[in-house]
Amino acid sequence: MQSPDGDVLGAAAGHGAGPVFLRLATCRNRLACRLAREIASAFFAVPVPAIASPNRAVAPVCEARHVAMYLAHVVFQVPLAAIAGAFGRDRTSVAHAVRRIEDRRDDRVFDAMLTRLEGLAHAVRLALEQVPDDAHDAGVAR
Repeated sequence: MQSPDGDVLGAAAGHGAGPVFLRLATCRNRLACRLAREIASAFFAVPVPAIASPNRAVAPVCEARHVAMYLAHVVFQVPLAAIAGAFGRDRTSVAHAVRRIEDRRDDRVFDAMLTRLEGLAHAVRLALEQVPDDAHDAGVAR
């Protein structure tokens, strides 16, 4: 079965999740990683291109990047492999970054800061999840 724009609708065509659903998941994951980078960039005053850079970085950039990866994984529920692709890193590097952030939560000040960032990221996630319903309720086509 094809959609109006010619895409094969995966499950209906007998292909499991199918290409349409995989593309939607990929777009969702990339958006979530971008939002996590933007949140970390604004909080740590580190430019987004520095956070997104695949190169090694100085400590403030590295911390912002690790927090962005953590938010993408924990709040936005993006798989480690997808985060790795979005950040130009290996999956094991992302796992290391997430573990480092989790280990630092023993520090009360760091934990309080991360809790605020998680709250912000959760609010953004909830707002995005409401967009299609709001558009539909207003009579706007999806």
